[in-house]
Amino acid sequence: MAGEMVYVVMINGEQTTKVIPEENKKKPEGPTALDRVGDLVKDHATTVVTEQAAHAAASAAMPLANVLLVANPALGMVAQLALASRSIDPDKSMAVMTPDNAGVRKGTLDRCEQAFESSGSDVAYPTAGGQAGYPVYLSPEARTKLDDMPDGDLLEAVKGDNSLTKTAVECRDVGIYMDLGSPEDRREKQRERSLGDDMSLERQPPSA
Repeated sequence: MAGEMVYVVMINGEQTTKVIPEENKKKPEGPTALDRVGDLVKDHATTVVTEQAAHAAASAAMPLANVLLVANPALGMVAQLALASRSIDPDKSMAVMTPDNAGVRKGTLDRCEQAFESSGSDVAYPTAGGQAGYPVYLSPEARTKLDDMPDGDLLEAVKGDNSLTKTAVECRDVGIYMDLGSPEDRREKQRERSLGDDMSLERQPPSA
């Protein structure tokens, strides 16, 4: 288990049933996006933030995770995360993702986490081809500022906060921003595979 990092998976009801078709099959059969994310974080301490309708599916995909139910699903991502953060050891960093990030490679997570920890930054996130994505890594200091961030997408909130130091980690993994439930994004993922498996990452200045 990763000692100083907690992965936080934000889930809504629609994401629990999204199926990722297996390659070389015409029928949309395969694991759900939630199953894929559960496999990605299985070696990490994990907290799931979800609504009542998705509780059973989330618990099945990540049976060892701490599941927090959202009392008000109308809240945005940042507001929900701020509430969840209060139940997590304040000395730990957090890595935040959703089932839409099911296409991320395990190697990307490992290398991004290493880059984040070695950088000493408040925030880190991967980028591919100039486009930023998830997971978003938050230091304990960054977590204390969640309550003051505008509600909405976490990535946009942290990028817009000039008080936070940031590390953008360049990679060749389009799974950081794509949705494997989308046929268009699956085709993009297949194109990425044709480029090879170069997983070398470098810390880069944060994108604007």
